[in-house]
Amino acid sequence: MGLRRSSVWFLCALAPACGSDDPSDPTLGDGGSDPSVASVDVTEGSGGGSSSDDGVDPSAPTTDDPTDAATTDDPTAADSTGPGDAPSFEALCASPGVIFCDDFEGGADPAWLEDGGDVRFPAGAAVPGVGETVVELATYGELQSSKLIYVFPDTDEIYIRFDVQYDPSYDNTGGSHGPVLSGSMSPPWGAFGTAGIKPSGDDFFVLNFEPNGTVGDGATHHFYAYFVNMLADGAGDFWGNYFDSTMQPPPEIVPGQWQCVEYGMTLNDPASDDGLADFWFEGVHHGHFDGFIWRTVPELHINTFSLDSYNHFNNGPVPAETPNLVRYDNVVISTQPVGCLAG
Repeated sequence: MGLRRSSVWFLCALAPACGSDDPSDPTLGDGGSDPSVASVDVTEGSGGGSSSDDGVDPSAPTTDDPTDAATTDDPTAADSTGPGDAPSFEALCASPGVIFCDDFEGGADPAWLEDGGDVRFPAGAAVPGVGETVVELATYGELQSSKLIYVFPDTDEIYIRFDVQYDPSYDNTGGSHGPVLSGSMSPPWGAFGTAGIKPSGDDFFVLNFEPNGTVGDGATHHFYAYFVNMLADGAGDFWGNYFDSTMQPPPEIVPGQWQCVEYGMTLNDPASDDGLADFWFEGVHHGHFDGFIWRTVPELHINTFSLDSYNHFNNGPVPAETPNLVRYDNVVISTQPVGCLAG
């Protein structure tokens, strides 16, 4: 059985993140494929997906064919995450299921692996009165990616919450990617360099949470994924499949504004297609997608999170003196949904 969809249908717009991706790129799951050729129907849920395409006009909308594959839950079924409205970051960290948290006070927790790039720690906490420092990821010139990587014990269900702020001058017109959840047999590197490769079920899977469209011009948050039953483009190539919000209005990215987001995934039984993916924006459930085959063997688990900012710069790199900046704060990794901070 393929990825399915419930009666809630929607248009899945092609994000500009799909420009001329190189399968040798070290970033997790970069790529694109023609959304006009194939679509993923993601059941019991409220979303769907489409394949993405190299060099396709990012403004071109695409419609999902409900006969194709993944499904989505009724978005009213679970409209908020976890406890929600926590009075402090300490309260978030004390939530059930938490395995790691970092508010970047005094820099990054030493458990993070900094994989090159330009990682900064300026003042300007996401929530007034909750800390003073955030992490800022800069990209420019030939520096396409800045990221922090965290490897956690193998698990089959995980949730990531964080506050994010895109700088008012952030320019992703040439394509971009964001934070990445992944699993591989050799973390953290086993899922890197896999752009354009269809997972076999015993090697890796990838779930990005990233901008769909141009930030500052109506871009929203959505999923971008590599999985066993993903769809190919019209040329038979496998780039990431997209899954957009089914709530109206969709979760628009507002440059210069801190926004609370959370996303998670649950692995399928290796003999079934019951894998899940969910995301929330400001505590509101914006999509529950099922029908994923993330793996075909029980040995493959979720084990890596990359707090990433990646730019393709297909329209030309931004200068180093005016870099693209994305800021994150209050990161929590948990085996249960977490929720937003109060205020």
